[in-house]
Amino acid sequence: VSLLLLFEEDIKEEVKEEVKDKEMKEEVKEEQKEEEEEPMPVAELTEEEKKQNFRKKVAPDLTPVNLSNEFAKFSLPTGEDGFDDVRFSWHPKDKSEKYFKDWIKKQKIMCKMDDLVPGEWFKQRWTEWQKVLAEWHTTTTEYNDPVKRAMREAEAEEVKWRAEEEKKAAAAAAAEAEKKEGEVDASKEGEEKKEGDEEKKEDEVEAPKAAEKAEEKPAEPAAEAKKEIDIFTVESILDIGDGEPLFAHFTFEDWALLSLRLELSLLAHAYKKDANDPERVGIHESHLPFYYNKYFSKSFTVRYYGVESHSSLIQMVKDAVSLAEGDVLATELAEDFAFDTLVRRTEDERRKRDHRLTAGDESARLKFNKPPDAPTHLVGYRGGPRVGGYAPVHGSSTLPPPPAPGQPFYGGGGGKGGPYAGGKGGGFRQNVCKQFQNHGNCRFGTGCRFSHQAA
Repeated sequence: VSLLLLFEEDIKEEVKEEVKDKEMKEEVKEEQKEEEEEPMPVAELTEEEKKQNFRKKVAPDLTPVNLSNEFAKFSLPTGEDGFDDVRFSWHPKDKSEKYFKDWIKKQKIMCKMDDLVPGEWFKQRWTEWQKVLAEWHTTTTEYNDPVKRAMREAEAEEVKWRAEEEKKAAAAAAAEAEKKEGEVDASKEGEEKKEGDEEKKEDEVEAPKAAEKAEEKPAEPAAEAKKEIDIFTVESILDIGDGEPLFAHFTFEDWALLSLRLELSLLAHAYKKDANDPERVGIHESHLPFYYNKYFSKSFTVRYYGVESHSSLIQMVKDAVSLAEGDVLATELAEDFAFDTLVRRTEDERRKRDHRLTAGDESARLKFNKPPDAPTHLVGYRGGPRVGGYAPVHGSSTLPPPPAPGQPFYGGGGGKGGPYAGGKGGGFRQNVCKQFQNHGNCRFGTGCRFSHQAA
C-alpha cells in the first residue's frame, strides 16, 4: 500500500510540472505574438551625431603629452608602406586625405609645443623693452619728484612774471607816446586842448586795463591747447609740453596694461617665428599661461586684472591684440613696432576711462588686485658690533617688529658692520623686487612695494 501511495504522489508531481511547462510555453508564445505585433523602434540621430564619424571615448587612446609629441609623424597608409591594396570604405581617397590634413592642422593649434625655445629675435626685443621701460619709470619718478616739481613751478611763475612786466612796460611806453602826441596836437588846436587832455587821461587809465586783458586772453588758449593735444601726433612722448611726459599720470593699472600689451604682442610674433611652421597660425587661448611662462618666466594670472577668463583679459587690450579665428592670439602690430605706440594707446584708453568715470559710469573703473603700498619713510638704527644693531637712532622713538628667526635682518651696520652697511645711523632696507632684478622691469611700476634699486 505504501508503495502505491508513493507512486501516485510521483505521478501527481509529474502532471503538475507538465501543466506548468505548458502554461509557460503559452505565455512565451503570447509574448512573442505581442512583440511581433509591436513595430520595431527606429533610431533617430541628431545633426551633431550625424557629423561624427568616430565615437567619443571616455578615456583617449593617447595622453595629451604623447599626442602633442607624436601626431606630426602620423600619415595615411599607401602602397609604399608595403600594403598590397589600400581601400577607403567610409570616404573616397580625396575626402579622406582632406579630413586627415584638417585634423593635423587642428592638432597643431590645440597641442602644445613642449620643446619650443624662445629665439634670438624675442630675446633682443625683450631686452630692448626692459631698458626702455626702466628709462620711462625713471623719467616718471623725476617728473613727479616734489622738489623738482616745485622748481619747475617756480621757474614757470618767474617766466610768467617777467612776461607780465614786459607787457606792462610796453603798455606804459605806448601810453607815454600817446600823451606826448596829444600835447603837440593840443598846442596847435587851442580850443580842443581840454577835450584832448580828458581823452589822454582816459587813455592812461584804460591802457593798463587793456594790457591786463591782453595778458589774460592768451593764457586760456594755451591751457586748452595742452588739454586737447593729440597724443598720436605729438613728436616725443617724453615731453608733450613743459617737460611733462605722456605717461606722467599713469597709475600702476596703466603700467600693468602697458606691459600686458607689449608682452602679448611680442608673444604673438615670437611664437610664429620660433615655431617656424605656417600651419601653426598662433597660440590657442587656452595655452596662453603655458607659453607666457615659457617666454617670460612668470605666471599668467587673469584674476590679478580683475577678470575671470583669458578672452575678457584680451578684451581689455583689444587695441593691441585679439582672438582671431579658432581662438588664437593675433596682433595687428608689425614685428618692428615702436614701443611708444603702446604708450599712446594706453594713454588714450586712460583718458577715455577717466571721461566715463567723470560722467558717473562706474563700470569703467578697473578692479585690479593692487599690492600693498611701499613704506613712505625709512626708520633709522644704530649699528651693533658685528651683526648689526637694533636700537632707535637719535630722533627715532619707535622700531618695526624684530625679524623672525631665519628671516633677513633689516638693520643698519655699525662698528665692524652688520649685514647692511649703514654707517653710524644705518637705515631700514626693503627687499629687492625679484621681477625687476631678473627682468629689468616690473608690472607694478612705481606702485611696487619692493625696491627697484640694485641689490
